[in-house]
Amino acid sequence: MAIHITQIGKYSFVCGLFWQSLSRPREMQREAAELGKRIDSDLFVIRHDHSTAQAGFGHTRDGASRALYSLAAAVSKTLALEGAWYDGVLQPVHNWLGVFRLPDERWVYFAVRDANFLPNGDFAGSREEVLERLHNDYGLGGWNVVIGDPELETLGFHNFNARTIETLLAQRKDGSVRVYGWSRLRQINRRRPSWALAAGGMALAAGACGAVVYWQSWQAHQRAIVQARLLEEERVLRMRQAAPVQPWVALARPAAILQRCADHLVHLTPGGWSLDEYVCDGAGQHYAWSRKGSTVQMLRSEVPGAEVATSGDKATLAQPMAAAPRPAGSAEALLPATRVLDAVMSHLQGAGVQFKVTRRDAPLPVPGVPGAAGGPAMAPPWQAHAFALEARGLAPQQIATLLDEPGVRVEKATYRGMGWLIEGVIYGK
Repeated sequence: MAIHITQIGKYSFVCGLFWQSLSRPREMQREAAELGKRIDSDLFVIRHDHSTAQAGFGHTRDGASRALYSLAAAVSKTLALEGAWYDGVLQPVHNWLGVFRLPDERWVYFAVRDANFLPNGDFAGSREEVLERLHNDYGLGGWNVVIGDPELETLGFHNFNARTIETLLAQRKDGSVRVYGWSRLRQINRRRPSWALAAGGMALAAGACGAVVYWQSWQAHQRAIVQARLLEEERVLRMRQAAPVQPWVALARPAAILQRCADHLVHLTPGGWSLDEYVCDGAGQHYAWSRKGSTVQMLRSEVPGAEVATSGDKATLAQPMAAAPRPAGSAEALLPATRVLDAVMSHLQGAGVQFKVTRRDAPLPVPGVPGAAGGPAMAPPWQAHAFALEARGLAPQQIATLLDEPGVRVEKATYRGMGWLIEGVIYGK
């Protein structure tokens, strides 16, 4: 297939990869590399959505490179997380066709059957070429939905979702395109000739003596850095001991938390099991599934660590998850409680989101105050209000925008029934 490279935002994407299914869940990288060598490809990318895994292949001689991201993989991940509207309901979609105008005025076409790209279902060309492919495949039937540029809505496809290519890519808070490393093309390693290995060994031996001297110097330098850092940390700790602990300082903003929870939501229908609930909080993530006509063996082929109930019809998985990183710098200044509450509630009301807010102040001990340990607690110099909201039809990035106010923190995100239940705290002074 012809490779086409397009620029969206500041990233370069590749279209026209050749897609093949993978059958070894625990050895996807190795299986993809072996398959790539057999079909004479030297680059690949792996996508893992719903209960399927695929590899897309390309070759450097056709213009592909490791600096490119797969547009098909990025778009399919968004649809796996968000679903699509058809039959009047926002729901998971496994059979879909996509047609989108690219910024360079070319068009891209995607064809996905049973959650797998067709081998030639990743194609870029002129508008006429792409529409011809669309009409030919559409005539075969069996598609849940057609997703495409708004200008194609008048063509009369059933269950048509009007979307631009930019809205199907992850976005940062400022609206710019965001990409993830897993969607970048990887190199298929080739066996190096024996003379190259011998030359490399000689070079390593020649540099060994110099490396020893450098290593000793580097270790001394690192010890000095560690000592300086310990002194600085001790100084900062003494300065902070007299101040009350601010619970929002150690937590990331809602956008970072919700994006991380959405990124880790990967086991939607493992082995044909149905997702009952996905909970993501500061401690980790927890899945709960129902069997829905599948088998335990099919579930374990996708999620080996799942805990299956003795009935054989329910299963769970609990996994730790690293905390979302906070941006460098001090925490944002709190706003008056009334002001931030009014802002958040207005955002939610404007979007038609149901919510509940309750006062959640509790006296806290103040470190550094005589008698604080085990003594009477002191009220903190801020207010805290717990909130809970249920958002259906909204992506996590959209929910984060509604909560983007100083002092707002998300403590738990639950995905259930194609919607998100978000719980957290609003801090104000």
